Amino acid sequence: MAASGFFVDWNGDTRRVECPGNGYTCSPVLDKLCEGKPYQAVDVLDTAGFVIHEAVYYPTLDALKAVGVVINLVQ
Repeated sequence: MAASGFFVDWNGDTRRVECPGNGYTCSPVLDKLCEGKPYQAVDVLDTAGFVIHEAVYYPTLDALKAVGVVINLVQ
């Protein structure tokens, strides 16, 4: 089970990692590098365990706002 937090989905909507919807699950938070800079991410997995979306992980909605994301939280 992923930690609590948020990611931006394939449609630009904000989703909770603990309940991404549509039968999907999220991986635990992953430490990754992009051009040598660290960031955290989650993989969104379908029911067969295949990665369907890779997303930057944000621990809070305030963290999303801080980087300029317009939040449209999907319930």
